[in-house]
Amino acid sequence: MATVSGTLKTYDQVGKKEDVQDLIYMISPTKTPFISSIGTSTASNTLHQWQTDELAAVGTNAQVEGADAPTGTELTTTMLTANTQIFSKTVQTSGTANAVATYGRAKEDKLQVLNRGQELKRDIEHAMVGAGQAGTAGNNTTARQLTSAQNQISSATTESNSGTNRTFTETILTNVLEKCYNEGGEPNLIMVTPSHSKIVADFAAASGRNRDFGTGKTVVRAVNLYVSPYGEHSVVLNRFLDPNTVLALDTEYWSKAVLRPMQTVQLAPTGDSVKTQLLEECTLVCKSPKASGLASDLTA
Repeated sequence: MATVSGTLKTYDQVGKKEDVQDLIYMISPTKTPFISSIGTSTASNTLHQWQTDELAAVGTNAQVEGADAPTGTELTTTMLTANTQIFSKTVQTSGTANAVATYGRAKEDKLQVLNRGQELKRDIEHAMVGAGQAGTAGNNTTARQLTSAQNQISSATTESNSGTNRTFTETILTNVLEKCYNEGGEPNLIMVTPSHSKIVADFAAASGRNRDFGTGKTVVRAVNLYVSPYGEHSVVLNRFLDPNTVLALDTEYWSKAVLRPMQTVQLAPTGDSVKTQLLEECTLVCKSPKASGLASDLTA
């Protein structure tokens, strides 16, 4: 039906109000599963140190009646170290940007500080399990770096393939768990990438076992708990995990040691602007390198 002649339509209307939701939506992931799973402790120096100890290997122990006491065995502790790493983000907004009316936030710099804080948390997670950092003490021109989890786990509890990537399998995982058990570890958490989580979900189907789920109209292809001969292990996804590794963690033996907690520092203005620095200094502590395990050299 034709429009009645002389009707003012929205296409020609002047002075219409904008229709903008007073909200801001963001899909970027902010969960940090590794940091959330471990404890926290305090560092008091840029070089953080702690000690580990082990009992002598099990062996035959039979003494002749009336014999003198056997010669003592000298076993010393091992000193482990890690360097703190400074994580920082800067927010700088003009005075005008803070003054104009905006949707979804009261002031521009407050939104920017909130977002940069989330980014800082993700950067710390990346350094601890995603970047494969070997750790360095740094100098005047090189930043200090903490040592990633993969580089703190003992070779005795690592299942590697001489640098050549291969498909992740249940056998690789159980080999890692067995090595941990033999060394005294009891991992309670298996951390996997999204792609490796699909492989874990198919462990049962691959071997003809049935998973524990009810009948009905729901299709289940996920494993949240894996029970091995060596205990029960939660399965946790981590988007920021090194894509070529799987971690078997005894979370009791890990902590984030904090030298300077997350803080916002108001910096001196640079011209007509507001400048804020977000900062945290911390390191990663593996209290017992043999308590956790690593499957490395995996196809992403």
